[in-house]
Amino acid sequence: MTAITTYSHLEDFGRTRLSTHFFMRDFLHSEIAAWHGLRNVPEDPVRAVYVGSQLCNQLLEPLQASFGRIHIRSGYRSPAVNDFGNKNRLNCASNESNYAAHIWDRADANGKFGATACIVIPWLVDRIARGGNWTDMAWWIHDHLPYSRLYFFTQLAAFNINWHEALVRRVDSYAAPKGCLIPPGTEGRPGLHAQHYRGFPALQIAPSAAPSCTAPARPAITFPARTPPAATTATPQAAAAGGQQPVAPTPPVVTKVAATAPSAGAAGSGKVHYRAIHAKTKWRAVNNHQSLEAAIRGPNGAKALFQGKVRINYQTHGDPLYVLVWQDGASTGLLLGRPVQASGPMRMAEVPVARLQAFERQSMASEAELEQLLG
Repeated sequence: MTAITTYSHLEDFGRTRLSTHFFMRDFLHSEIAAWHGLRNVPEDPVRAVYVGSQLCNQLLEPLQASFGRIHIRSGYRSPAVNDFGNKNRLNCASNESNYAAHIWDRADANGKFGATACIVIPWLVDRIARGGNWTDMAWWIHDHLPYSRLYFFTQLAAFNINWHEALVRRVDSYAAPKGCLIPPGTEGRPGLHAQHYRGFPALQIAPSAAPSCTAPARPAITFPARTPPAATTATPQAAAAGGQQPVAPTPPVVTKVAATAPSAGAAGSGKVHYRAIHAKTKWRAVNNHQSLEAAIRGPNGAKALFQGKVRINYQTHGDPLYVLVWQDGASTGLLLGRPVQASGPMRMAEVPVARLQAFERQSMASEAELEQLLG
C-alpha cells in the first residue's frame, strides 16, 4: 500500500475512478475538515477505493440513472475528522460505529468492510414538496437495490446509504415517522411494495465504465512521479494528461447468448460451480452438478429451479431470480435469469469467469449488476 503523504499524491488519488460517473474526489470533501484545518485522507487508499467502488457501482449509479443527478453531502471521513466531529457535536457518530460506514478503510467489529455516503436526490426533494414522503424512496430502494442500511434526515430528505460486505437491509429515520421503518429480514424485490412508490421510475442501470473492484489482495496504488512544471505555459491537453492517475480498466465483455446451449467458451474440464440467487437467500451454493448441461437443464438445474421443481424449501429461500454457472478451466460461464413470463425461456448471458469468481469472493451479486449483464 502506498500512503498518501504529499499533495500530489492526494491530487492523483482524487482522480481515481470508482464508477461510470463518480471519482474518489467526489467523496473527500468535508466541511468539518475544511473549516477546522483537518486532513480528510484515507490511511488505506486501496481499501477505500475497493469499498467506494462497490458503493458507487451497486447503489449510487443505479440511483442516478433512475432519478437523475444525485448530490453527495458527505462521503469518506478519516478517523481524525470523524472523531473531531463526534467530540464537538457536529453530527458525527463515534468512530467505532462509523467503521465500515463513513470511515471506509477500517473494518467494523466483525471484521467486515463497507462504505457510506450521505446523499440528496433533487427528484425526491421535489416530490416531497408536492406531497410525497421520504418513506416512498426507502421502499423503492429496499425493493430494487442491495443496500445494507439507510438512515433518513430531516433536511432535504437527505439520507445515509451504506454498502457493506454483510448486508443488514435496515431503514431508520430521524424524520417523521422516526425510528425503524424497515427491520432486517423484510423481503424485498421489484414491485413487492409498489403501493408505496407509485409514480416512481423503473430501475435503470448506468452503462459500466469499469467492473466493480474485487477485494484487494493487495496491489498498491502507486502515484506517478511529478516533474517540476516548465516555465512555459503548457497546453490544456498536456496539463490534463500530466501525472494523471489512469482510469479504471475497460470492463470485461459480456455477450448475450441464446437460451439453447452453452458456447464453447463456457466449456471446461473441471468442477462445475452453481450459485442460485433468491429473493431471500442471496447466495445459495451447490457443487454437485456433474456437467454444465446438468446445471442448466438437469432435474436440479436452473430451468427446473425457475419452474419450482427442485426439491428445496422455496418459502425459506424465496423466489429464484438468477443462477450463475461456471466450470474450472473455462474462460466464460453463464448467467441465467428468471423468465420474464412464466412460460417463457430463461434469459441467458455469457460472462467471464473472472467476473463470476469476483461475485463468489463476496458471496453476493446485486440484482442491479446482474440485470445489467443480462442487458
